[in-house]
Amino acid sequence: MYKEHLQSINGVELYAIIGFLIFFIFFVLITIHTIKMDKTRVKRLSEIPLEDEFNANRQ
Repeated sequence: MYKEHLQSINGVELYAIIGFLIFFIFFVLITIHTIKMDKTRVKRLSEIPLEDEFNANRQ
């Protein structure tokens, strides 16, 4: 059912290519940002989930 409707749209394959490119560019940018991130910030961010539990146990 959907196949017939999608085939009737001119240039529908362009939407798939554009969607893939947006996803791929976003993934590459996030990967580059993560690799270049300051290591002390990464350590601080990785400890955030433990801070609330640690402070609750201290009180």
